[in-house]
Amino acid sequence: MTEYRFRLTGVPPDQAIKVIDLDPEQSVGDIKKRVQKEYKLNPILATQFIFKGKVLPDDLKFSKVGIHPKKDVITVMATQAGGKM
Repeated sequence: MTEYRFRLTGVPPDQAIKVIDLDPEQSVGDIKKRVQKEYKLNPILATQFIFKGKVLPDDLKFSKVGIHPKKDVITVMATQAGGKM
């Protein structure tokens, strides 16, 4: 297990940063579920991880992204899909 730092967009600074202990061999999709629980996000929200300006695909192994656990911060963006116009 390795500790990674996440920053949720759109919340006060004291709630934005969380350090979460994760298995880097898990997929991004599996880690999203864990992060949603840690931030207590509603499961209907679409969650995306952004690292170095790129959205991480769900099927990618976390260890393959090249994140340095001590230095890098993964941005978490949670959005609710809009209705039809």
